[in-house]
Amino acid sequence: MIADVNRALRGLLTPLLPAHCELRFAAPGPDDGVTFFLADVHEDEKASGTDWTDLRDAAGRVTARRPPVRRFDLHYLVTVAAAEPEAEADLLDAVLIAADPGRRLPAELLPAGLAGHPVTLRLGEGAWSAYADRGTAPRTALRVIANAPLVLPVVTDIAAPAENITLGVAAPGRTAGRRPEPDAPRGWRGARISEEES
Repeated sequence: MIADVNRALRGLLTPLLPAHCELRFAAPGPDDGVTFFLADVHEDEKASGTDWTDLRDAAGRVTARRPPVRRFDLHYLVTVAAAEPEAEADLLDAVLIAADPGRRLPAELLPAGLAGHPVTLRLGEGAWSAYADRGTAPRTALRVIANAPLVLPVVTDIAAPAENITLGVAAPGRTAGRRPEPDAPRGWRGARISEEES
């Protein structure tokens, strides 16, 4: 999931950045370019699924089961560095444009396994304090949060469907499958049918 989101962010941001601008996924450093540092991960329990999904073949038989999809907020600490302040401002603008609140990453940037499970971006708070806690030189920082799904592999080790089902009915005290004698009298006792031996 995290590697997929990193690749999608790279595909989203690269066209917005100047030529030869490096985009890194690493701890903040002095090198020029844009740096995304994954500072925190939180599960989005409200958006995570709870039900398993049955996958069926053309005949309607269950062939596999998919575990619930869990969703996570990936908190990226984003910093930029360039030779000129104006260039740094342009880089920050590019990140702000990409992280338009509620924006979904284009489906073509995501792997097939995430099809139907959107990845959204938004800006978060507390970026400066998180950056300052690292004890590095002052620099403008943004917190970009990607809400992404963790799609677990399907479970194919499931029991084969039953070939047939046999039901038996027995009177109290008797074994299912034993039929009464044809001429044995039957009578009601309360709400129960009883059989009496002749």
